[in-house]
Amino acid sequence: MKRNALFVLFLLFFGLGSAQNNNDTLMKIGDETVTAEEFEYMFTKNLDLVQDPKQKDIDYYKELFINYKLQLIDAKKQGFDKNINFKRDFRHYRKELAKKYLSDPSIKDRLVREAYDRMKKDVKVSHIMVMVPEDATPADTLKAYRKIHRIYRQLKKGLPFEKAALKYSEDPSVAQNKGHLGWITVFQTVYPFETMAYETPVGHFSKPFRTRYGYHIVKKEDERPAVYKVQVAQILVAKKNNPEAAKQKIHNIYRQLQSGEDSFENLARKFSDDVRTAKKGGVMAPFGLREKIPAFEKEVFGLKNAGDISKPFETDHAWHIVKLIKKFPVPPFSEVKKTLENNILKSDRSQLGQKKLLEKLRKELKIEMKNSLQPVYKSVNEDFFKRQWQFPKEFEKRDEVLFFINNEYPVTYGDFMTYLYRHQMNRPEAFKQKKAVIDSLFEKFKDEQLLKYYEKNLEKFYPDFARTIKEYYDGLLLFNYKSQQIWEKAMKDTLGIQKFYEANRSKYQRKGKIKYAIIQTSDKKLAKKLYRALKRKKSEEELRRIAGDKAIIHVKILDEPEPGKIQTLKKRIFEKKDNKYMVKGVLETIPAYVPPLKEIRGKVISDYQTELEKRLLEDLKKKYPVKIYEDTWKKIRAKYKH
Repeated sequence: MKRNALFVLFLLFFGLGSAQNNNDTLMKIGDETVTAEEFEYMFTKNLDLVQDPKQKDIDYYKELFINYKLQLIDAKKQGFDKNINFKRDFRHYRKELAKKYLSDPSIKDRLVREAYDRMKKDVKVSHIMVMVPEDATPADTLKAYRKIHRIYRQLKKGLPFEKAALKYSEDPSVAQNKGHLGWITVFQTVYPFETMAYETPVGHFSKPFRTRYGYHIVKKEDERPAVYKVQVAQILVAKKNNPEAAKQKIHNIYRQLQSGEDSFENLARKFSDDVRTAKKGGVMAPFGLREKIPAFEKEVFGLKNAGDISKPFETDHAWHIVKLIKKFPVPPFSEVKKTLENNILKSDRSQLGQKKLLEKLRKELKIEMKNSLQPVYKSVNEDFFKRQWQFPKEFEKRDEVLFFINNEYPVTYGDFMTYLYRHQMNRPEAFKQKKAVIDSLFEKFKDEQLLKYYEKNLEKFYPDFARTIKEYYDGLLLFNYKSQQIWEKAMKDTLGIQKFYEANRSKYQRKGKIKYAIIQTSDKKLAKKLYRALKRKKSEEELRRIAGDKAIIHVKILDEPEPGKIQTLKKRIFEKKDNKYMVKGVLETIPAYVPPLKEIRGKVISDYQTELEKRLLEDLKKKYPVKIYEDTWKKIRAKYKH
C-alpha cells in the first residue's frame, strides 16, 4: 500500500484530535497532562465510522489512547517534528487545507449556479475594444477610458456598431471579423466580458466595462437554447495543391449519397482524407461550441435532426460533408456541478471570492503606517520601467518597519522593495508617473500582506481549522515515528524476522486438507469400475482417463475434519439416484504443515511489527509513567459504558 494511503487509514483508525478548553485532569503521561475533554473528543470523533466493535468500548479505547500518547510524546522528545521531510509534508498539507479559507465560500455557490444557468443558453455577440494593460499608469488608463466613452456616446447617437468597430476597435482581428465574435457560451471569455454578454438585452449594446485586456463595449446580437455538444460524421476531401479537383471529388461523393448508391459510412471509409475518422465511418468525437473552426461549426449546428446530411461546404483547407449523429442536451445540474466548480477555480471568476474576503479583511484588520514611502520613491529610477532595476545596495532602511498589521505583524521596507522588484515594468514612458505607479503597487502590496497575515493566522480565525491542522500534525508525526521505529525497522530486520518465524511456527500451521471426488454417470458398469479405481487409490488423472466423456467428475478441496468425523468421510459411497450412479470418496489426504517463510513473509512481518510495537510500548511505559485520575475516569466510563 502506498505511504499516503497508509497514513489516511492511520488517521481514521486513531481518530486523532486535540483539546479545546481546560477541563478535569484525566491522566498524566510523563510530564504531559491529558484532560477529560480531550479524551472524550477523541473517543467520540469518529465513533460512527469505526468498524471494529472493540474500539467502541471505552476501556479498550483508553488503552489505545494511552499507547498513542506515549508514542507521540516520545516522537517529540526524539525530535521527529524537526525532520525536514516532516516539515515539508506538513507545510504542503496546511497550504492545501488553507485554500478553502482564502475565498468567501458564499461566492462559490452563487458562481456555480450562475454558470449552470448560462450553460443553458448560447449568445451571439460583437464587441469594440480599447486596449490597456492591467498595470497601465493612471494616465494611460484615463486615456483609454476617455476613448471608450467617446465611442459609447457616438453609438448612443446612432453610429452603426459594425462601423464603430471597424473605425475604433483595437482588437487585432477586427479587420477580418468586423467586431463580430459569433456564438459563445460559459467559460469561453473572461468573466466580466461573459457577464456583459449574457446580461445585455438582445439587440442592445452594453455600457463600457473593463477586463484585463482593456475597455470593451459588447453588443448582443442574438441568443438561443444551448447547443451544448453534438456528434457528427464527416467526409473530408483535402484541397492540397488542387482545390478544383477536391471540389469535383466532394460533389461526386455527394451525388452518390443522394442517389443512394452507397452509405455515408462506406463513402467515408473509401474517400475521406481524415485518416483518424475514416476507418470509423467518419464518426468524430462529440464537441461543443467554439471547439472547431467557425465555418465548420456553422454547417454542423445548422443540422436539426439525427441523420440529416449537409451539402458540400468549403473551409480553408478542405471540402466537407457532415452527417448529424446526435445532439446532446445540457446535463442535469448534479452531473456537472463538480466540473463547474473545477472550471471556476481555474477561471478568473475565482478571484471574486478572494476580492470579497479582502474587503472583509480591510475592515477587520488594522494597518498602521510607521514610516512613509519617500525613501522608496527616491530609490526607484528609470531602470524600474525598463525591467532592469536592482535592489539598491545603499538602501539603509531595508529592515525598518514600514507598517504593522493588527499591531503585531511587521512589514518592512525590504518586503515592499522585493515586491517592487517582482513587479517591474517594460514601459519607459511610465517613468513620468513614477509616484502614481508606486502608490498603485503599494495598495496591491498591502492586500497581498493582509492575505499573507490572514493565512498564517488561520488558527486564530477558525477553531475548526486549528483542530484539523493539529490532528494532522500529530497524526503525521506519529506516522513517521511508527514508520521508523516499528514498520521499516521490522521489514529490514531479516535475522529478527527469521527468529520470530521459528519461535512462532505453530501459529502459522496450515490445516490438513482432503481431496474429495464426486462422480456421476448413467453407465452402471463404468460406475463400478470407477468405484474400484477409487478404492485402489487411483489419482484424479487416472479417474478422468477411465471416465472419458461418459462421466462427470467434481473434485473438492475440504478442510480435514475432526478425528471423529474423518472415518465417516473416508468411506467410499456407491449409490443410485434418479437413474444416475453416484460414486464418492477421498482421493488424497494432505497433512497439516507449516509453510516456508518465503511463502508467508508478509504475514510474518506484520506479526513481527506488532511484536516490536508491544516491546516498544513496554519500554515507553517505564520511560513515561502513566497516572490515571480514577474519580474523573469513573465519570467518563459511566457515561459511555453500556
